[in-house]
Amino acid sequence: MADRSGGGGQQRLWLARVSLGSSVAEAAYAVARRAAEEALAAGTYGALAGAYDYDYGTLNELMRA
Repeated sequence: MADRSGGGGQQRLWLARVSLGSSVAEAAYAVARRAAEEALAAGTYGALAGAYDYDYGTLNELMRA
């Protein structure tokens, strides 16, 4: 992070880049595991409810700096 002085004696910290690391993949694996466990135990796949409520264009816009 770069340190930039702001007005009024306050300092601001600016982020040049935010890394999500493997956390997004780990979250996806957790959903897949819950869905598989539910499918095996109950024969349903409610764990995936709402999983398709986005589109890639929207996701790309959210991740754009």
